[in-house]
Amino acid sequence: MNFLTHLGVLRGLLLFSALVCCPLVWLADTEPTGWGVITAYVIPSLVVLLSFVLLLDALMNRIFMLEQDTSQRTVRQIRLWSDLGVFALLLVCWLPYFRTIGTT
Repeated sequence: MNFLTHLGVLRGLLLFSALVCCPLVWLADTEPTGWGVITAYVIPSLVVLLSFVLLLDALMNRIFMLEQDTSQRTVRQIRLWSDLGVFALLLVCWLPYFRTIGTT
């Protein structure tokens, strides 16, 4: 529970939404009609946006970590590594899908 309190609500929602997008890569090749539009177009674009936000959040945590004392630095390191870990998971899950775009 202490880990979740260090993350905060908005960062927790960011990490949760990025983790939810990871298994949805298996549905990204569905026919884009009806609900398939969400998995074919919306989720891949959301993954790109989430990856930029995760990296920006990690960068901002690193910048703010430089001027903090030791207790706040530990909290910022937890936030930094959780952002980078979820980004790495997004990259591993979605990179094969994005590499196939444009190659037919």
